[in-house]
This record gives sequence, C-alpha cells and structure tokens, in this order.
Amino acid sequence: MSKDPALPARVFAKGACYYLVVADGKKRVWNKLSKVRDGLPAMYTALAKMLSADDRDGSMAQLIADWEAEVMVKHSAKTQIDERARGAKIAARFADFQVVDVTPPDVVEFLKPFRAKPRTFNLYRAQIGELMRFAIEKGLRDPGTNPVTAVVRTMSTPPRKRCPTTSELRRVKIGCLYGDDGKRTRSGLTMACLIELAYLTGQDVSVMIRLRDQRDPLHPDEPHVHKDGVFFRRDKTGNAVLVEWTPRLRAVIAALRRIRAERRLKRTAAPRADTAFLFTRQSGEPLTYSAVANAWQEGIRRSKVLPFMFRDIRARALTDTALRGGMRAANAMGTHTTEAQTADYVRSKTARKTRATA
Repeated sequence: MSKDPALPARVFAKGACYYLVVADGKKRVWNKLSKVRDGLPAMYTALAKMLSADDRDGSMAQLIADWEAEVMVKHSAKTQIDERARGAKIAARFADFQVVDVTPPDVVEFLKPFRAKPRTFNLYRAQIGELMRFAIEKGLRDPGTNPVTAVVRTMSTPPRKRCPTTSELRRVKIGCLYGDDGKRTRSGLTMACLIELAYLTGQDVSVMIRLRDQRDPLHPDEPHVHKDGVFFRRDKTGNAVLVEWTPRLRAVIAALRRIRAERRLKRTAAPRADTAFLFTRQSGEPLTYSAVANAWQEGIRRSKVLPFMFRDIRARALTDTALRGGMRAANAMGTHTTEAQTADYVRSKTARKTRATA
C-alpha cells in the first residue's frame, strides 16, 4: 500500500478508515483511528488520544504531532498539506532534540539550505517559530525563550514576475490531457477545466475545487454556480465576487457537469460516491488539493514549458482583465481590498506602454 504524503507518519487510509500502524517485533499492528468520511480533524483527534502518556516525552517529533492535531487542523486543506510536508522535514532534522534544547544556532543551521529560496526560508522560519510558541503555551519551554522570533530574521522576497502566456497555458492543458504514452489521462479533462476556470475567474485552487453546482443553504458562502455567473469567496481576504457569464465560462461549467454525469453512469463492483461538487475524482468524491498538485507537476513536465506555479495563472487573468477593462475590473476579480494592491500585483507582471521621447 502506498503512503499518502498528506497523512502523518505511520498513519494510513485503508478501506473506509484511517489507521495508526505500529511495529510489534516483526509484525505491524493496525490501530483504527476514525472513518475517512469523518475527515482529517476526527483522525487527528483520535491520533492524539491514542498516543500514550509515555510517548509525550517532550521531543520535537511529539511536539509537531501535537501541534498538527490541535492547531493545524483548523487551517485550510491546502495550508495543512504544506505545513505537514514542512513538519516532516523539521521532525527529521530535530529527531534527536528535546523541545527545551533547541537553540537559535540550531535553527539557523537548519535554515541555511533554504537561503537561496527566500520564500521557502520564511515559511520554515515561521513554522518553527509557531512550534516554539506552541511549546511555550504547553509549558515545554519558558516564556520569552522562543529561539526564532527574537533572533532569526525573515528574508526579503522579490515579487513574482512569472506571467504565463496563452500558448503556455494551452500547452500545459495538453500536458495534463495526454500521458507519456500519448493516451488520455484519467484526470486530464478535469485538470484542463480547472486551468480554464482559473484563467477565466482569477481564483485559487483551494477555492475552485470547492465549487458546487448550486448554492447550498447550509453553506451559502461556499463557491457555487449562480444564475448570473459563478460565485466565489476568497479564503485569504473573505471578499466575494460574482464572475458574470461569458460563452467560455458557460462552456467550462457545462464540461464539468458532463464529466460528473459520465462518472455517475459508470458502474463498478463498488458503489460510486455522489457529491454536489463539480470537480470530482474518478470515484465521484471531491477533488483534493494534493491530487491537483500531482497532476499539475506532471502536466508541466510533459508540456516542456518554463516551469511556473498554478497560482501564476491568477497573474495572467488579472493582467488581461486590467488591460481589457481597467484596474477596477481587475480589482473586482482579484477581490483585493484596495485598487493599489491590484495595481502593484498587475504591474509586476506586465510592462506599461509609453510613447517614444521623440
């Protein structure tokens, strides 16, 4: 069974449940945690309860596990995936450390390999600092002894300049649609629709994959298809936008509905899940951020374009919107609080035009 990188160490999804796998001599014992359908928060709660008092020895590994179970589960799904990946590297590096023994030089030494990537450096710095704050909260370190916040400085990060062209977006769609063998991939059509929707609406992956076919009375602020367009509320700002219908926008929503309908018609030995979400996996379950990330990397590799991030599509969308309808239109799509934020964002992605001096 392959290990899902989105799950903590020694935790596996098997059938309909999550299990903690522990070694007992040469045997592996599967301890049931919770049902998959109850979500990751329930799994982390069960995991925290299962860990015995003897295991809570003040080690960095245990601190990270406790932080993930108590704090990280309150974050968005996308953020949790990133934090879990960083937590695994931090745990590996500080495997032999007690929480109380971590010093500023230890943190500086750990962060050295990331100095060439300021954004990555800052993310790891912030996460270690948060872990140390959590340790102080739990009484594992004395107040005022956070080895990060008062000593290790953040690095300045230059603004991103990558703005993929229309041709590059088309080539990545093709890279997602067709595998190395030239045959259609299972996730290709869904990924092509996701890329198209990102360009047409300027929204983030974590928001788009939660798009529902219609408004849910229990979750009215969740992204959904509206009679006048497509409604989104961005996680970072909480600001909402209704992207009005265009022929291309109608076409991509119609394509998503066809894909979902076709999957419902397929019959297998196991019943297929049904969901109100438009972005789904082959099983009919909602599309996950980790699945998107894996398919995106493969699409980029096969397209042979200069690599760029999925969120750079947002730059292309806001830039084209600003050129077509002005900064106010781009601000509405980007759901920024001020037009100045949008202006800075767009201008870093495209050159302004001017006439020659003479």
